This record gives sequence, structure tokens and C-alpha cells, in this order.
Amino acid sequence: MGCTEWLELNQKNKPQSNALAAGILSLLTTSMYLAGTLYNTGFENQEWSRGQSDSAVMATLLMFHVTAVIGSLVTCFLIERYRKKQINYVMMSFVITGCVVVVAVPHNIIAIAFARSLMGLAHGMAFLVVLIHGGEIVIKELRGLIMGSVNFCVISGVLVGGLLISVRTDALDQHRFLGILGLGYMLIAFFMNFAVCYESPVFLVQRKLDIDAARCMMKLRNESTETWQIRNELTEIRTMLSEDETTTRSIWRDGNLRPLVLLALAKVASVLSFNYAVNMVKLNVITHLLDSSETEAVNLSITILMSIRIVVGMVTMFAIDALGQRALQLVSIVSTAVVLVAIGIAYLAADSIPHDYGAAVFFACEVGASLGVTSVPDVLCSEAFNTKKKALSIATVQILEHVLYVIIFAVTFKWDFTVPDQYGVTLVTAGIPLLPIAYMLYRKLPETSKMSIRQARIEFYKRDGIVFGGSKNSVEALYD
Repeated sequence: MGCTEWLELNQKNKPQSNALAAGILSLLTTSMYLAGTLYNTGFENQEWSRGQSDSAVMATLLMFHVTAVIGSLVTCFLIERYRKKQINYVMMSFVITGCVVVVAVPHNIIAIAFARSLMGLAHGMAFLVVLIHGGEIVIKELRGLIMGSVNFCVISGVLVGGLLISVRTDALDQHRFLGILGLGYMLIAFFMNFAVCYESPVFLVQRKLDIDAARCMMKLRNESTETWQIRNELTEIRTMLSEDETTTRSIWRDGNLRPLVLLALAKVASVLSFNYAVNMVKLNVITHLLDSSETEAVNLSITILMSIRIVVGMVTMFAIDALGQRALQLVSIVSTAVVLVAIGIAYLAADSIPHDYGAAVFFACEVGASLGVTSVPDVLCSEAFNTKKKALSIATVQILEHVLYVIIFAVTFKWDFTVPDQYGVTLVTAGIPLLPIAYMLYRKLPETSKMSIRQARIEFYKRDGIVFGGSKNSVEALYD
């Protein structure tokens, strides 16, 4: 496919990304608060934490992840019973309330804890809704691009949150600024949800609303009539749902354990490569290299690290459908593991390493990690599971991610990351588990780019003969 054809395809299918806009903008807003447990953004110097115990500060920051788990579980119930547009309004109401609270009371620890709880709740809901909705409405040629944009928005939110919260200003409180910015995003999300959020045809066919499903499919595919492609897609959806009727809702049965374990391993790799401890090592090495005040150095360090992720992540997002999800993820995991282990051993073996050498290695690590270790799992979650088991399966994977974040942050919260002796232990501990995970994914993870959602799911449920480099086979050949 040439560049012109790709641009025409992307423009023609714009309604699909528009339908996800409310959830993606919600993730962009909530991820600004996720930065609090990925970087030390100077919270010990912020007014809401002054005079508070370390336990109170840590609990306030971790409330985001605790309620994100609750949000994922609640959405498992809601998404089976209500349309996505209705769930989006509930989710956005949590975000708006949280933004209003931090704008009104930015210096009170109870208010910050309450706002972070609401943001976490919305974050858990938004992730589940966007991944399920996107997997069911996006065409196979653009699934990697559109679903990869979910992680891109999360990274963008972390960058904005990390920068704004760490800036010291007397003109406008950091959390108040985040609240105002979030309200702006929610205003856009409200109108997008009202005007262009079309329901998933899978959801409608499940409820025997075939006329509504065909109408939604025409809007999503930007067609004025029911073309043969649309009829074929609806037929495949009906076939997929009829196959699912013979299975149970248990996520541990009917072959669902295999994709569940693979996606869980992919999420573990994502967390190991991008967490509070590893990020603080990188941040301190680069901060020591910069010749500026402490606050300016921290801001510049976060900007450099996250900008690399955003730039490389954007390139990856546009290339994932052409290069394939499996290859990018494996290259990303292996390169990240090798760099972390190598520099970790170097820190343990050497008395000292020049900060410019360490910073150069960490820049290379950011490039490798941006190729897919954090973004590809979201794409795979959108396509890997049986429709009956999808909500709870994705929620289980997301819960594992948040539990790991909580454990790492709680264990390393009081570590002194200005001491180089901590660097080697942290990096080696994070890097070594990535190597067996990469091997397991290399052996078992299929390549599902440019497959329909039913074809992709069949590949994940196969025990033998999985596809590693894409498939041109028919659906029947894959299923047999």
C-alpha cells in the first residue's frame, strides 16, 4: 500500500478513531496523575504533603492504582449491560469531579487523595472501554495505529503531569493547572462522545439489533449504503458470536488461559521497563549531568526522557501495522533487557561511571523501550479474547499491571536514588526477568497484524501451528 492509498484509507475510516475520542481524552487526563507514581515529581515539597507522614503521602499517591483496579472490575459489569456512550458519560463525570476538586482545593491532602481516587477510577474504566470498543470497531488495516494511540496518549499524559507537578510557581498551583487543563480536555470529550461515539456492531448483534448494527457499521466505515464488505464483516461477527455461545464465561477455561498468560507476561515486561525505580535511576543520572538548578534539571530530564518515548512511540504507532506487532515487541523487550542488565552490571562492578556515558546508554534504552514493550500489549488485548471473556480477561491483565506498580512504588518509595550503589541493583533486578519473558513470547506469541478480530482470536487460541509472520489464509483455514 502506497502513501497516498494509506492516507486515503486513514481519512475514510476517521469515524472509528473519533468514536474512541472520549475514552482516549479521558486517559490523557487521568495519565497526568499517573506520573505521580512513575517519577518523583517533587511531591515532598508540595504544600499538600507538608507536615504529613511518609505513609500518608504514599497512600495518597497509590490511591490512583487502587481505584483503577476497582474501575476495571466495575466496568466488567457495566460494559455487558450499557452502551459505550453511557459508560463514557459516567467515566467523564469522575474525571470532571476530580478536576473540579483539585482546582478548588489544591493544597489539602484529603482533597488530593479524593481527586486521585476519582482519576484512578476513571482510568480503569477508560482503559477497558477503549480496548474493547476499539477492538470491535476498527478495521484490521488500522488496528495497530489506532489502538497504539492509547499508549501514546498515556505517555503524553505522564509527560505533561510530570512536568507541571514538578514546576514551582507562585502564579498558579500545579494541581490547579492540571485541573483546568483536564476540564478543557473533558469539554472536547463531551462533545465528541455526544456527536460521534457509535456503538460497537458486536454489542448490537449480541442483542439481536441487526438493523442498528448495520447502521452503525455504515457510519464507522463512512459508507452511505450497506456494501458487501460491511455485509461480510457483519456475517463474520455473527459467526464469531455463535462460536462463543458454546463457551463459558470462565477466563480459565476453553483455551482462554493461553492468551491470558501471554498478555500477562507482556504487561509484566511493560511494568519492568517503565516504573518508579527504573525511571528514578535514569532521572538522577541525567539530572547530575545537567548544569542547572535542581528543579530545572528535573524538568529537563523528564522532558528529554519522555520526549524520546513520544517521538519514537509516534513512529512505532504509524509503523506497527506494516512491521507487525510481534517483531516490534520482541525487539523492544530484548533491547531494553540487554541495556538494563549491561548498565546495571557496570554500575555494580565499577566504582563510578561518568554521567555522560550513563545518560547516553539510558537514551538508547528509552529508544528501545519505545518500540513496543508498553504499546503492543494494549493492541493485543483488544483482539486476543473470546467476546464472553474479554472484559474480565482484560481487567485481569490491567489489575496485574496496577498491582505491580503498587508493589514497586511501595518498596522503593524511600530509597535514596542519589546513591549510585542503588543503580546497579535496581537495573539488574528489572532487566533480568525481561529475558525469559522475551523468550516465552518469541515461542508462543502469534503475529496477528492485518487479521480480522475473529482471525486474530483464533490464532491466540491455537496450541500449535500459530502464525509468526502474518497470514493470508482464509478464516476457515485458520479455524480448522
